[in-house]
Amino acid sequence: MKRLMVLFLISIYFTGCVEQSQNEPIYNNSVTPEYSPVVDLAKKDLSERLKIPIENIQLVKQEAVEWPDTSLGYPEKGMVYAQVITPGFKIILKAGDKSYEYHSDYKRIAGPGEI
Repeated sequence: MKRLMVLFLISIYFTGCVEQSQNEPIYNNSVTPEYSPVVDLAKKDLSERLKIPIENIQLVKQEAVEWPDTSLGYPEKGMVYAQVITPGFKIILKAGDKSYEYHSDYKRIAGPGEI
């Protein structure tokens, strides 16, 4: 019974150690923990557009963001988009001496915009 009480108190202590708000956007400058399949989609798209091997494209930065709608920050003229917060990423790729910005949710990409 004593062990159960100690385990219970330890679990309560550690439960309160991490606090995260659901309403705040998450920004992450580190690529490794957030690397996702959409980075590969963006690299493949850029490779096809520029007609260069994927190996010549570098991931510069991937940042978690929340887009204000499903256009992912790249709305097309004449299109209608759901007005819902859409979690995803801003992806910066480099090919040669130019950088390109893609936007994504967790399944698809939009862009690129040259920066």
